[in-house]
Amino acid sequence: MSILSFFVTFLIPLNKSLQYSLFGSYFYPKEFAMLSIFKKKYFIVDFLEGLTDMHSHLLPGLDDGSPNVETSLKMIRAYRELGYKGVIATPHIMDGLYQNNSTKISNALNSFKAEIEDSEFRHFKIKAAAEYMMDQGFDHLLNNQDFLPLYDNHVLVEMSYYQRNMYVETQIFNLQQKNFQPVLAHPERYFYLTKPEDVLEFQKKGCDLQLNILSLSGHYGPAVYKQSIQLLINNHYDYIGTDAHRAEHLSKIKGITLPKKMIPSIQSLVARTKEKLEHI
Repeated sequence: MSILSFFVTFLIPLNKSLQYSLFGSYFYPKEFAMLSIFKKKYFIVDFLEGLTDMHSHLLPGLDDGSPNVETSLKMIRAYRELGYKGVIATPHIMDGLYQNNSTKISNALNSFKAEIEDSEFRHFKIKAAAEYMMDQGFDHLLNNQDFLPLYDNHVLVEMSYYQRNMYVETQIFNLQQKNFQPVLAHPERYFYLTKPEDVLEFQKKGCDLQLNILSLSGHYGPAVYKQSIQLLINNHYDYIGTDAHRAEHLSKIKGITLPKKMIPSIQSLVARTKEKLEHI
């Protein structure tokens, strides 16, 4: 029997879950030339046990993440299946779109904790911070310093995906002048940062860098995937987070596989993230 006949007869009829379990990937006719069954793959979920997610849109009704308590409970269930012990919820704060502030977010956290106090999820650790868009409203936040850090003085920030804010370097500098440490969310996703060197310019300016796990799956497209791989394998990231907005995002993490050569980099990144968040 030819290899092609073997694939058609035995591999394609398998359901996707079994294909993943046996071979670490799906098999379709267009992929036969890759012969990927001969390359061992490692599931990223096997390295996440005991981790706290430091970038999540878990809290219901605050942004484009979870719309309600039911969805948030599904997300917690998915987190536990992945081995996470807790979450730092980071709802968006964007001028004119998501008008959240520290009081509103803290109240939402307390309300949600009350919802799960007597449930199976009561021991799942949840803390609140925010993901701050560096836009016009960010300057107002700098003036009144109404920030919810991830921990200590570390603040999660993001930029526009499509167009570079000409004042962003000044905003980063001003944030540091207020004794805050900027953590730049998903730098691999900004379309105008096309090379690792472009991202590393922000690291040189003092930003920590946070990887989105789903970037390693091709979820955001091939360019983001390539950028994330290059930054990861060279150990440029400081944190790993999910940026999960719904349970389906977390379920997709189960299928992410990496080649053996990348395992030391992912293990090191997870270890660094755990170390930074160990007291949360």
